[in-house]
Amino acid sequence: MSDSTKRSLKLGELLTKSDILTSQQLLESIELAKQTGMPIGRMLVMSGAVSEEVLLTSVQLQSMFRDNLLDLDRAIVLLTMVNKAHISLEEAMQRTGQTVTEPKPTIRLGELLYEAGFIGHDEKEKFLVDAKESGLPLGRIILLYGNISKEMLSAALTAQVLVRDGKVTREQAVKALKTTRRRRSRLEDSLKELGFYRQPIRPHTLLGELFINANLVEEADVLSALEMALDQEMPVGQAMIQKNLISRADLEIALALQEMVINATLSSEQASAVLTKVAKKGFSPTAALTELAVSSASLEDTKSLWQLLTASGIIAKEARSAVFMREDLPFNELCHNLISAELIDEFTLHNACRCQFLMRSSFLDLEKAIVVLNHCHTRRISTDDALRELNWIAQTKMEMDSGV
Repeated sequence: MSDSTKRSLKLGELLTKSDILTSQQLLESIELAKQTGMPIGRMLVMSGAVSEEVLLTSVQLQSMFRDNLLDLDRAIVLLTMVNKAHISLEEAMQRTGQTVTEPKPTIRLGELLYEAGFIGHDEKEKFLVDAKESGLPLGRIILLYGNISKEMLSAALTAQVLVRDGKVTREQAVKALKTTRRRRSRLEDSLKELGFYRQPIRPHTLLGELFINANLVEEADVLSALEMALDQEMPVGQAMIQKNLISRADLEIALALQEMVINATLSSEQASAVLTKVAKKGFSPTAALTELAVSSASLEDTKSLWQLLTASGIIAKEARSAVFMREDLPFNELCHNLISAELIDEFTLHNACRCQFLMRSSFLDLEKAIVVLNHCHTRRISTDDALRELNWIAQTKMEMDSGV
């Protein structure tokens, strides 16, 4: 929704029209807030003029009004009921049979940080004005003022993603962030402790982490792209492209590596190392994966690679003398000798190294590795494509037109 279609509603106006606050009380609170430097919302709560629940509900209704999700009359009815009956906004809406048609559950970053206690109401309004005037993302503005750390901003943005994807409710996200702020813990730990969400949440932030750990994009720029993606409802990868942080080719590679991490065929650290080789050193993705397998191999892995090649029938056992010049042959020398002796081509070698890599990480046993390697050899496809065709991994790669 564009800014031109958004409407404005001040909290004081909503509270007075709902007969929760008199005009005189509002003016007195504004004056006290100016004298003390305290946010007016906090002043209203401390003075006993409104409860914490009523204040937070007012902020929610203000947001819904701004997004054209309800009109002023409905907002007044709901806020009055919350105040008088001491119930939640959700219950008030149920009692009145009112629903809000919203394409996706959402919560704006400023509101999320305010409701979780990271910033005050007046600070939120000031930051929003500064962001609009400077053209900088709200998260960057708040970081510049020093009101929040990068870690807490990242947690808030991740919470936004979880709300958007329907994994947690707005209220659950706020409670989890409050716990995270108070204990300086991870958002994931807070969500689990509160019983809100027990699944790993790393896939939501993994794409940005890949580029950060590969030293291709600064953390602040990733957070800025994520904020833009949430605000404009676009994939974070696409936002990074629009901000000229990465190329389309780099994004495609990162998405493929993200799928490998999610499927546990590669660790996050290994994926970042592969991405660095591809983006900075000109490796092809296949060559980078092979280099990873070769550079981390032991002498036992050399024997394992030979066993895989012979057990799969790709190389005859009798050819051993042509490649094993000594018993303690390193992995990289075996690869070189196999190519030099023309026993296999580079395509098969790449797949054999990838399969053996998955064996050493216990993702595949020898029997399954033989099946995968033969499938690669017959179909002339990569190891990871073969795993997908065999339904041994989930196809989780996110297209650039889908949410990331």
